[in-house]
Amino acid sequence: MRQHGFRLPLHPLQVVSWVVFGTDVVAYLVLLLPMIESVVATVIVAIGFVASVASLVVATYRATSCNPVDPFVFREEDDVTQEEQDTLPFCDRCVKTVQAKSKHCRLCNKCVGGFDHHCMWLNNCIGAANYNSFFVSISSVGVMIGIVLGTMLYQIIDYATNQENFELRLQASALLNGLSKEGFLGIIIAMCFVNVPLWVLDMQLVVLHTFLMQNNMTTYEYIVMKNQAAEKREIEAASGEAPKRFKSLPGWMDWIVFSRCGQRRRRKKDNIEKIEEAPKRGEADVEIGDQHGTSSERKDDDQRAAGVPPGYTADSDGSASPQPKGKTATPTPEESRPPTAESKERSPPRDAGSFMGSGAPASSSGASPHSPAQADLQALSMKGEASSREVNEGASDGTSPAKSVATLAAAGCGCGDTGPQRNSAGACATL
Repeated sequence: MRQHGFRLPLHPLQVVSWVVFGTDVVAYLVLLLPMIESVVATVIVAIGFVASVASLVVATYRATSCNPVDPFVFREEDDVTQEEQDTLPFCDRCVKTVQAKSKHCRLCNKCVGGFDHHCMWLNNCIGAANYNSFFVSISSVGVMIGIVLGTMLYQIIDYATNQENFELRLQASALLNGLSKEGFLGIIIAMCFVNVPLWVLDMQLVVLHTFLMQNNMTTYEYIVMKNQAAEKREIEAASGEAPKRFKSLPGWMDWIVFSRCGQRRRRKKDNIEKIEEAPKRGEADVEIGDQHGTSSERKDDDQRAAGVPPGYTADSDGSASPQPKGKTATPTPEESRPPTAESKERSPPRDAGSFMGSGAPASSSGASPHSPAQADLQALSMKGEASSREVNEGASDGTSPAKSVATLAAAGCGCGDTGPQRNSAGACATL
């Protein structure tokens, strides 16, 4: 629980405010105040400026050092009456029954009685305990900066209308002696760029809180009620009813409280929202899995799906034509990569063949790739494909297909022998 605004760590805006206002006070007392022509005016302005600065320092200190925590937080639950339990809110974080207008500040980690808002410039919450000090503080800032701006306006007018007296006063000053009037005018303009925006913002706060005090409202209640009134107006406008007006300041007067408190921040996505739905089987994962094969295997699969027999290529009109002799597909990086010792041990011998004519693994049934029946079957399949290629090549070279067929017929069953090749079961493996 943060006790007060002076507790470390200090807010960066809090430190900036100390530096800016401290520099402004010193610059005014050293540069601007001595340049007032009349002594009586100088004394009056000096008294007003010092009083505003003193009021600012005291009020800011009181508002920052105050602990606006709800006093009900320090009560025991046994001391809470049944009526209070029924009517007053209960804070789940403080685990206490709190006052009706109390709100839990996450930055200060405490329930603030009569919560108004959390002020970053004071690094403290503003509640019922320090609201008056806060209002005196922002009013003192408005008076102090108003005196600074009034004095600078007087100096600019005097520079434009009475340059001789202005230059004489400049030379008579012990600190400004030797500084040209143009250089002094540049200092005034630089101070205007700092003080004019600060005064405008501060006066908006003064007007806003004056309005809230007249209507017995807090900044938090004002923001909530104005947002609710805007939503109701949209609903009533959609239904055709006459919208009810909520008594509030115009947008150019209260934007300062909605610029941060009223802004809807983008909700962060939790871990559940970041998890994307896994693709179904048959869609993306199947396409990715198919890419693990070589290009020649994928090409053979595509040809079989299109009904093109081995040794033929598909034309643009959908017909099949014999593949030209000696034309092979360009190997992929996976195919051209030299085999490793592990892959040699894993893969079957080259002469036995690792794939059947359909491209399926020979060891799909779980039998050893070196068994006699399976080796015979693979060898006969490879010879049958070679015979088919001879037929196609003979047709492409002008040789009569009938002669090639007769040659195969003379070979018996297509095994390459005059008699059918028998496997271990006693049947021809090519039938």
